[in-house]
Amino acid sequence: MRHLVRILCALLLVANVGTAMAAGTFQRGVNLSRWLDTYAKLPMSDQELRDLRAAGFDHVRLPIDPVALGWSPEQGPGLRDAPKLRAAIAAVLAADLDVIVDMHPEPGIQQPIIEDEHADDFVALWTWLATQLKHTPSNRVALELLNEPQYSGFGGSIRWSRYQKRLLQAVRAVLPRHQVIVSGRQTGSLEGLLELSPLADANLIYSFHFYLPGIFTHQGADWMRDVPWTTAGHWRNVRYPSMLAMLLLPHMDGTGDRRQAREEIFQYFKTGWDRREIAAQWRPLVEWARKYPGVRIRLGEFGVIRAGVDPLSRYLWIADVRSQAEANGWGWTLWDYGANFGITTRSNDNGMPRGVLEPQALSALGLGRHRR
Repeated sequence: MRHLVRILCALLLVANVGTAMAAGTFQRGVNLSRWLDTYAKLPMSDQELRDLRAAGFDHVRLPIDPVALGWSPEQGPGLRDAPKLRAAIAAVLAADLDVIVDMHPEPGIQQPIIEDEHADDFVALWTWLATQLKHTPSNRVALELLNEPQYSGFGGSIRWSRYQKRLLQAVRAVLPRHQVIVSGRQTGSLEGLLELSPLADANLIYSFHFYLPGIFTHQGADWMRDVPWTTAGHWRNVRYPSMLAMLLLPHMDGTGDRRQAREEIFQYFKTGWDRREIAAQWRPLVEWARKYPGVRIRLGEFGVIRAGVDPLSRYLWIADVRSQAEANGWGWTLWDYGANFGITTRSNDNGMPRGVLEPQALSALGLGRHRR
């Protein structure tokens, strides 16, 4: 039975690989975490960047933590380590990759920004950063105002909409033609994006993140073990699609709320998570986009944790999500390159060399044959 299931899943994976790519910029990308963020471990080498381009990626998303780069609200706008950021952008562009500069502060830093304590300081920082990027090519460098805004509730939706407009105005005062990426509240979720009304700006890209079902994508994640809204951190060997999980049952690590865990896994089975369910989850956004012709949508993050996860299930999910994005004409940026959600042969969580790109990953992403 196990051999039969694996053959079936392999055939499904091959079927997903041939989807045609949508035309346009920022279509096929990967997040380069742990280069300029809080958890920086190992800088990207020029060869690694060239290898990404050769594999078929056309852009990277560069998460930056302003505090890690030397920003202090009390000392005024500016990044003390700005040369490091400029060098990273230059290296990416030299490798013939476009780049999204993603403002990616840690939750502890984001909280005083969205609660108004440092809201003005963050606007001033964006004005300063836009000035630093004034001479970068507007068609190759995009700016993402704030990663996964933590606003919640109806009031949070209104507050984030107003504040995002302030950030955009600050950037546009300096950079009128660069592409800017905006998102919805609730950590940049699809639901948060649906609450937005498109702005009168032709150079915007509307982004959302997708990690559902979390019991699969975040299974075993240590930072999810003590949160009240899911038992995902306590699960092991959760396969995808959910039909496969029903045949090869997952198990828990011996801790966590067992009643909540049973409810979550039964819901995973009942929903029948597969490619069709992903399409159903995205249908409201497809309808939203039809209401506003010309609006560009992109999938800014998606991925599956790697440690302890069945590789075939992992790459089936990635292939299904990627192909659905392409079927809708949306660009995508995988999370991520070489860390705990990575697609290299080794993880650089401890600062070790990352190895090379996994052939399975490139196959699931439909890469290895595309050139600009």
